[in-house]
Amino acid sequence: MRHLKHLVLLTAVGLFVLAGVAAATNPHPQVADVSAAFSATQTRMHTRTCTEEGNTFRVTNAAWRGTSTSTEARLSGMLIITTHTVLNETTGDGWATGTWRTQDTTANPRTRAKSNARLSAVIDNANHLDGLATGEVRRPYGRLLGNWSAAIFGDTISGELGADAPIAPDNSAIIFRGGCP
Repeated sequence: MRHLKHLVLLTAVGLFVLAGVAAATNPHPQVADVSAAFSATQTRMHTRTCTEEGNTFRVTNAAWRGTSTSTEARLSGMLIITTHTVLNETTGDGWATGTWRTQDTTANPRTRAKSNARLSAVIDNANHLDGLATGEVRRPYGRLLGNWSAAIFGDTISGELGADAPIAPDNSAIIFRGGCP
């Protein structure tokens, strides 16, 4: 009889724990429109070229550091962007992939990112990027999904995530989480 009481008690505690985990992993749905303006300077770059079928391609890996400003605190702060670009110098068309990460503006290198995302983009006119950012934000947690546009002039990249200016077309971005049970 005593073992049965312990088994019932253990089962009840297990069900409470399971219910708590289920409630914590499926938050109520939330969606918020967000935007950020950014500007960064190139801090590292490696480039090479090749010629294929009469076209010259430039492949560049670069790192950029600057600032991102936003009314959404998790998108605002010190910004680090890394890019891998392949550009057809003959036509001015190409593609880019990379990462986006914002951190607190403190000098502490161990500060966790406030936001991070994977970037992908189309390059047009040799310096105009339009693409998609997919990632997450922290404190509190949420998923980030948005359109972004930027222009590269010399060793500076500047643009917008989820906004129209300075580069059109209509960009949008959201932070979301949760789902319906």
